[in-house]
Amino acid sequence: MKKMKRSIAVAAILSMCVSGLPAYAAGNTAPSLSPAMDKLVKAELIRGNGQGVNAAYLSKHATRIQAAVLYLRLSGLEKEALAYQGTETYTDAAQAGKVLQPVVGYLKQHPYLAGVVTDTEHFAPNAPLTAEEYADLLLKALGYEAGTDYTSGEASAFAASHGIQSLQGKGTTQLTNRLMAEATAQALQAQLKNGTGTLEQIWSKHKQAGAFKPQTLQQTKYGAIDGKAYDQYGTLGWLGVPYAAPPVGELRWKAPQEPKAWTGTREAKEFAANSLQISGKTTVGSEDSLYLNIWRPNTTSTKLPVMVFLHGGGNMTGSGKDFQGEQLARNTNSIVISVNYRLGALGFFQNAALKTGNALDDSGNYGLLDAFRALAWVQDNIAGFGGDTGNVTLAGQSAGARDVLATLISPLSKGLYQKAIAFSGGLTTASPEEGQQKSEDAIVKLLVQEGKAANEGEAKAWISKQTPAQLETYLRALPADKLVTVFGATAIRMQPFPHLFRDGTVIPKEGFDAINSGKYTKVPVLLGSLETEFSAFAFGDPNFAPSINDGTLFTDQTKADQYAAAIKYGSEAYAGFNAERVAEKLTSAASQPPVYAYRFAWGTQPGVISERLRTLLGAPHGADMDFYTGKAAGIAAYFPEGYFSDANKPGREQLSAAMAAYLKQFLYTGKPGTGGTSELAKWTPWTKNAKAPIMRLDANNTTAEIGMSSQYNQGKEAVNAKMKQELPEETYKLLNEKVLAGRFFWE
Repeated sequence: MKKMKRSIAVAAILSMCVSGLPAYAAGNTAPSLSPAMDKLVKAELIRGNGQGVNAAYLSKHATRIQAAVLYLRLSGLEKEALAYQGTETYTDAAQAGKVLQPVVGYLKQHPYLAGVVTDTEHFAPNAPLTAEEYADLLLKALGYEAGTDYTSGEASAFAASHGIQSLQGKGTTQLTNRLMAEATAQALQAQLKNGTGTLEQIWSKHKQAGAFKPQTLQQTKYGAIDGKAYDQYGTLGWLGVPYAAPPVGELRWKAPQEPKAWTGTREAKEFAANSLQISGKTTVGSEDSLYLNIWRPNTTSTKLPVMVFLHGGGNMTGSGKDFQGEQLARNTNSIVISVNYRLGALGFFQNAALKTGNALDDSGNYGLLDAFRALAWVQDNIAGFGGDTGNVTLAGQSAGARDVLATLISPLSKGLYQKAIAFSGGLTTASPEEGQQKSEDAIVKLLVQEGKAANEGEAKAWISKQTPAQLETYLRALPADKLVTVFGATAIRMQPFPHLFRDGTVIPKEGFDAINSGKYTKVPVLLGSLETEFSAFAFGDPNFAPSINDGTLFTDQTKADQYAAAIKYGSEAYAGFNAERVAEKLTSAASQPPVYAYRFAWGTQPGVISERLRTLLGAPHGADMDFYTGKAAGIAAYFPEGYFSDANKPGREQLSAAMAAYLKQFLYTGKPGTGGTSELAKWTPWTKNAKAPIMRLDANNTTAEIGMSSQYNQGKEAVNAKMKQELPEETYKLLNEKVLAGRFFWE
């Protein structure tokens, strides 16, 4: 009996605290002083019947913890916040009181409330709240974000335009309980940004929803899948999950279709085959490749941010298993998804014989359409994995990053994601005519290879005699590996492999000039680049590779100087193309939400990696990916000696942890801030006249070295002018006419 009485008492205290407003005994029938309070009682946002509220209570200042709990309740996160038992917490969590102390710790681990939770170790739960701050939270519950949907500092005015009128004009006025009740009651009637109903309707659904069940067996729209547990990292994973029908047979060169449902349970413990691609002198992978991989923390948390990642490889090579997220999912407390998509001749192919009149099928942008299909799969399924369909970030590296940036200008991206990350991407597109020419050239080569024509002239004559239907039949009958092989390979050059076609449907005909007119997806964007971005391409360039292989690069001073110049000037132009040029283009639009940029420089300081590797590579394209995934899968796998070492491990791991912290804040809030800690430098947005516009990420052997930098990389014209002035004529001609010629950033 004593135990039961204690439980009832705790429940009563709990209901009073977590509502942010008082609870009252059901038998109290005193007249209400607040119709808004009655509304909140009816919606069950307050426990009890709300009667007996007096004028003194309504005049009291509301607190941050009240506002935070109301937001968590409206978002369906209250129960898991109260159940939080983790060790990560704010130092002043105890000030919230014993019952609500877990909530403050939960907000540290799940930083949903960027406007209320500060960038320090303190939450100040009992501090008063302004009307503007509470307007921010109510708008967030409705799906709107400061800096994306409205200008920071204008939340109350924006909220008023959406029916939350009681906060209008209050600005920095301290919020009272009466104002909190009135604003919350009005917000319940407001429509969600995504148009799926009112906040009250979604709150009713939240009341019925349960926590995520942390087990490997999960249900998708198409059937059950059984994944695997990563006990070492405290995460769960599902590998090789189909998000589209196999694009084979009649579905080759078609927009992706939904996968067919299956009965029973599908094993999801192994990666699917790569998309078909060249590897050395042969091909690997399969046409049947449209699968994705999912990782999430092995906890009961729901409404976690989702990051969908598109791999690199020039849109010709690579796969989703290149970016494995079991550690990153834990470190960012989010869901990480990597995607296989069609590549090369199967992913980006333009030919008049294939035209059907269906704009998507005719676009030629099949690899990009695969990315949209994966995002649609996320919208349909990820809630079952504890993900938040209203907080999806589309990310990618290299070609995957260029694909991400292309989606920004595509009308197909609407509502599929709320943030974007481009790790070493850039603004590249091609004309459909270039794609048509590429496919014609490939067919000519194939006809000669197959003996259907003795030479190029005969091949072109054969093509001219075919009807579109006959040519289509020939193309569809070709073995996929022949198509992939004849398209060859490329190294950040568009001319050998035009892709991301300005078809007018998937990508607008004006390409990235769509940004000038504001006709693009306006979301917060994070951009990555590297200090010696071009070094890996110089390393593999035929003008330098023989000297590297036979060691003469280190004995021939002229060749050594030319290689160093290629890295210096090529990296300035390429890294600038990936960060500065994109930031400048996006922020030229008046309504663009914040854009953040970084330059990763680890490996360029003397004594961190071997001197030989520092000379040859430094911080090359893609080196930052291992710092996110925690895996030595990139350059560290190619050069295990002299790159990752016991000596540089302390500084390297500190830098990796900082990068994950910044990324986590961006995934949750659209702002990297200080990574949720007072120990890291604040990452400020890119602005035109900023003295320090870009974040520099580096570390020595023992300590991370992070801070905003004044470094500014110029574009092709300025770099070319410096090369002409500073380099010997022979070196200038080598770089300008051969090494850099045809590169994305040098066109």
